Amino acid sequence: ADEAILLTDTRFAGADTLATSYTLAKGIEKLSYFDLIICGKQAIDGDTAQVGPGLAEKLGIPHVCYVRKIVEIRDEGDQSLISVERMMEDGYDLLAMFLPALITVVKEINVPRLPSLRGLAKAKSSLMPVWTAKELGVDKNMVGLSGSATRVIKIFFPQRVRRGEILKGELESQVTCLIDKLRETKVI
Repeated sequence: ADEAILLTDTRFAGADTLATSYTLAKGIEKLSYFDLIICGKQAIDGDTAQVGPGLAEKLGIPHVCYVRKIVEIRDEGDQSLISVERMMEDGYDLLAMFLPALITVVKEINVPRLPSLRGLAKAKSSLMPVWTAKELGVDKNMVGLSGSATRVIKIFFPQRVRRGEILKGELESQVTCLIDKLRETKVI
């Protein structure tokens, strides 16, 4: 990257995907011009894959998720068109849309290269502008916890408990036994 801008403010803390996409949209609107926004498929903490599509919606631009390859970008008269491969369970879709647009990408899109020593030195000496809520002109009720529709109550890894039981006998007795077991565990 040639440039970077850090969006940070204590008022952004606790944001869910709704408030995060709003904050990012305000930052992009402040830039005033873009052709293509590239987001990761999902964050590692929330794993919802909602920020990219939410950002596209707030900016009023088309988007494609799960992009594994940018096939081409070409001029179509007075507009540019991007063609991408969207990863699917059984292969991929080839899709096209006009720019400006947003894509969320999967890890298969690229193998990151290590930066050169010159690149590391340049990055270390570069100044990164910081934009706060004030610089972005955000509505304080739309960012952070106050702008979030959801709240994280607890984060945990569920325990994997594997309990298997083979029910024997006639089908009718197996069904009755299964229903009794489900009632005991309060599943039904």
